[in-house]
Amino acid sequence: MRLLAYLSPLLLTACGIAFQAKPIPQQQNIDAIQQATPAADGFKTFIESQSPPMPWPINAWDLDSLTLSALYFHPALKVAKSDYAVALAGITSAGLRPQVGLNGQLSHSNRANGDINPWSYGLQVDLPVITANKRQINIDIAQYQADIAKIMISETAWALRQQLSLDLILLAEQQAMQGNLSRLQKAQQTLLAAYQKRLDYGVAGKSDVLPIRLQHDQSAWQLQQLTLQIRQTEQKILHDAGLTEQHNLPLNIAPLQLSQILKARFAQSQAYADASTIQNTALTNRMDIQRGLAQYAKAESQLRLEMAKRYPDLSLNPGMIYEYGDKIWSLGIGTMLNLLNKSSDLWAHAEQVRQNEAVRFYALQHQVIQLSEQTFIKYRDAAKLLVTLTHEYEQQSGRKVQLEKQWHQGLIDKTEYLQIEIQFYSAQQRLITQQANVMRALQDIENVMQKPIALSQRATAFANQQQEAPTK
Repeated sequence: MRLLAYLSPLLLTACGIAFQAKPIPQQQNIDAIQQATPAADGFKTFIESQSPPMPWPINAWDLDSLTLSALYFHPALKVAKSDYAVALAGITSAGLRPQVGLNGQLSHSNRANGDINPWSYGLQVDLPVITANKRQINIDIAQYQADIAKIMISETAWALRQQLSLDLILLAEQQAMQGNLSRLQKAQQTLLAAYQKRLDYGVAGKSDVLPIRLQHDQSAWQLQQLTLQIRQTEQKILHDAGLTEQHNLPLNIAPLQLSQILKARFAQSQAYADASTIQNTALTNRMDIQRGLAQYAKAESQLRLEMAKRYPDLSLNPGMIYEYGDKIWSLGIGTMLNLLNKSSDLWAHAEQVRQNEAVRFYALQHQVIQLSEQTFIKYRDAAKLLVTLTHEYEQQSGRKVQLEKQWHQGLIDKTEYLQIEIQFYSAQQRLITQQANVMRALQDIENVMQKPIALSQRATAFANQQQEAPTK
C-alpha cells in the first residue's frame, strides 16, 4: 500500500504520449512548389474524381481546368483546409469529458497518543460533474467554428476562380488587341510607303508624311508593350492556378472569343437582368452571408455558455483512509464560488459580442445591396455603350468594304482606302476594349451573386469537395 501511494501519481502522468519535435522542411517545401505540375498522377486522379468528369489529358486550359488546378495546387486553399481541420479537432476537444482525479496521502505518527499503527494511508477520487449542459454548449460553439471554416474553404475557392476569370478576360482582350495592332501597323506601313513615294516625287510634303510616321511608330511601340503584357498575363494565370514556370511552360490556354460569348449571353434569358434579381440572389447565395449567420449563431451559443455558468460545476470526492489502525471512508462535495466577478458582467460582455455580430451582419447586407445596384448600373451602361460602338464598327466595316471595291475598280486612290482601313481598325480597338469592359461587368455581377454566369456554366460544387480534414 505504501508503494502504491508513492507511485500512483507517477504512473498516471506517464500514460501520455511523448512530445516529438517536427521542424518545418523548408527545402522540401521549395522542391515541392517548384516541381508541382499538372502531369502528376495525383492531379490526374483529382481530375477524374470530378463530376461531371473532365477529359484527360488537358490539351487546352480553360476556366474550369485552371480552377481545378488552383483547387489542387494553390496554397491559399491548403491553408483554408488546414484551418478547417483545426476546427474539426476543436469539436472533438470540446466534447471531451473532464478527467477523473486521484489523490493519495501518506502520514506517519510519533505514537504520542498510543496509536496502534504509526502509518496513515489515504486515497481519494475526484469526480467532476458538469452542470447546466455546458459541455454540449461548448460542442455547439466548436461546431459553428467548423462551419465557418468550411465556408471559408468555399470562399477561397470562389476567389481563386474569380481571379482566373478576370485573368482570362484580360488575356483575351490583349490577344485581340495584338491582332488588331498587327493589322493596323501593316496598313500604316503601306500608307507610309505610299506617301514616301509621293514625297520622293515631290507630290507630297514632309508635313503630310510626318503624322503618318508618328502614328506608325506609336502603333509599333504599343504592339511591343502588348507583347510583354501578354507574357506577364500568361505568367499570372499560371501562378493563380497554383503553378510555377519551372516545369509548366508553355501552358496552352484555350482562346477566349469575347464577341461570341457576349452574343450567346445576350441571346439567353438572363438571370441578372435587373438589380432586384441580383440583390435577391446575392442575399441568399453569398458565402459571406452564410458565414455571418454562422458567426452570429456562435455568438449566441457563447452567450448561452456564460448564462449557464451561473450554475457552478460540482466535484464529488469519495475516498478511503487507513488512519493509525482505523478504516475511514469519506464523501466530499466541492464547487466554485464566484465571489470576485459578477455573472452579470460576463453576460453583458457576451451579449455585446452577439450585438456586434448582428451589427456586422447588417453592414454586410447593406454592402451587398449597394454592390448589387452598382454592378447592375455598371453592366447596363457598359452594355449600352457596347451597342453604340457595335453600330459604329458595323458602319466602318461596311464603309471599308465599299471603298475596297471602289479601289479595286480604280475609282479611288489606294491612300484613300488605306485611311478608311486605319479608321476601321481604330473602331475595332474601341469595340474590343468595350467588349472586355462588358465581360468584366458581368464578372462583377457574377462575383456579387457568387453564381457562374459568364465564362462557364459548370457547377462550382467541386469547390466544396475535398474539404475533409487532411490525413494526419
